[in-house]
Amino acid sequence: MTINMMLTGENLDPGLLYRLIRFTILPYFSRIIIAKCLFIIPPNRDIMLTTPFSPGGRMESSVWNNALKLLSYDSDIDSFAYESVISKMSVAYDDNDVLILAARDEYSLSLVKGQKLGKTIEDAIKTANNGKACAVKYILEGDEKALNSSVNAEKKVVRQTRTEAVTSTGLTGEFTFANFVVGDCNRFAHASAVSVASKPGQKQRNPFFLWGNSGLGKTHLMKAIGNAVLEQHPEKKVIYTTCEAFTNAFIATINTNKYTEFRNKFRTVDVLLIDDIQFLIGKEGVQTEFFNTFEALIEAGKQIVITCDKAPSNLTELNSRLISRFQDGIMFDVQPPDFETRKAILLSKLENESFTLSDEIINYICENVTTNIRQLNGAFNTISSYITLANGELTLDDVQKILIPLIQPNKKKYLTPEMIIKAVSNYYDLNPDKLTSKLRNADVSTARNVAMYMCREYLELKYEKIGQLFGGRKHTTVMHGCDNVDENKELKAQAEEIYKAMT
Repeated sequence: MTINMMLTGENLDPGLLYRLIRFTILPYFSRIIIAKCLFIIPPNRDIMLTTPFSPGGRMESSVWNNALKLLSYDSDIDSFAYESVISKMSVAYDDNDVLILAARDEYSLSLVKGQKLGKTIEDAIKTANNGKACAVKYILEGDEKALNSSVNAEKKVVRQTRTEAVTSTGLTGEFTFANFVVGDCNRFAHASAVSVASKPGQKQRNPFFLWGNSGLGKTHLMKAIGNAVLEQHPEKKVIYTTCEAFTNAFIATINTNKYTEFRNKFRTVDVLLIDDIQFLIGKEGVQTEFFNTFEALIEAGKQIVITCDKAPSNLTELNSRLISRFQDGIMFDVQPPDFETRKAILLSKLENESFTLSDEIINYICENVTTNIRQLNGAFNTISSYITLANGELTLDDVQKILIPLIQPNKKKYLTPEMIIKAVSNYYDLNPDKLTSKLRNADVSTARNVAMYMCREYLELKYEKIGQLFGGRKHTTVMHGCDNVDENKELKAQAEEIYKAMT
């Protein structure tokens, strides 16, 4: 009967509804239900809605306004306390982490500060804030000294709490989704990483395996997942570790007989982020321990995120049962950044550092620093140091000299697929049109594979793009052709010889 009344709202006192949700349903559902379902003005209670820059230094706060609505339904709060104290309080400061409420007189302040009523108010604020806790403090309206003191003190606590969280998790706060530059080389990996962070432990994305060469942003994405989980699910336990650190910790337990402590650390987490899993190769005992840890977490519905320098299928020296587990989730190959992504990364860094470079210099850097993001960061840091010394004045000639250690001298700046096709055709004494045709005879196929390989290696083009350039071939065909060259020392040497002749 009561449930039906709740669903229809028929003949159900709002105060009773609040108590039912607060004391009966809350063990199973979040109080967020209230925040989303009951934000209506109750009868016979006027709720004060403050406006920005109103008299008395009041601020607008949607969290406080919504909390007021929740409190208006709480029958444990009598009308006098609500109408004379709570509804008359104003927001003196609010920045999501800290909320300072100002009481209009000493008597009102004494009723909430350190009292049960104050705790009830804080519970309502947490509910109105989508379950996210924030520090709530009470001051006397107009007391600027108390306001500044409270804000500074609570901010210090928040910073300390976050520092402690970083220390215990192994994460660093600078790696987030917000400062990760998305391009064609990492778009799908980024989108899936965001999804994993929002709903960790989902079977179809567990484990989440990122692979690719060093310096392409795998660790950034991994740590961004961890930081996002802590932001969206502060109650969850997250640990980031390198595979080497995991190995060293395991070896240390053998010497100190603290295996139970080690196991509890890694098997009781909600999200395990483990970097450079290839470090397990050749370490049979550690592989067994990681396998057991992996199984325990997966069975418990916990999220595992792994990075590696190669695809699981290429980890041939690793235990086969581990490889099969890695392949059971979702895998992404993080490619080197293309020109557009490199330029976006550089522009983002320039914006953060508040200085500018000419388009000519930016394009030169992005055309020539192509190996990975780490190398691009090194180029940027080098140039930013010189800009400081040169009072912000750098020419293209200056930049070319500065970056000589990072850029091969006389490296050809503008290498195109057409140039590669022409050079390969000349090398094999073929008409260039044959490389993009449907012909499949041996000599044409060999030359085509070498050209496609060179487009991948030296232009960093994606397989889909290469397929379009070579007569609309499928990306799997391009992959197979490139692999044929990769596995053939003679063809690989010929590709390098052609490239050297071009540059």
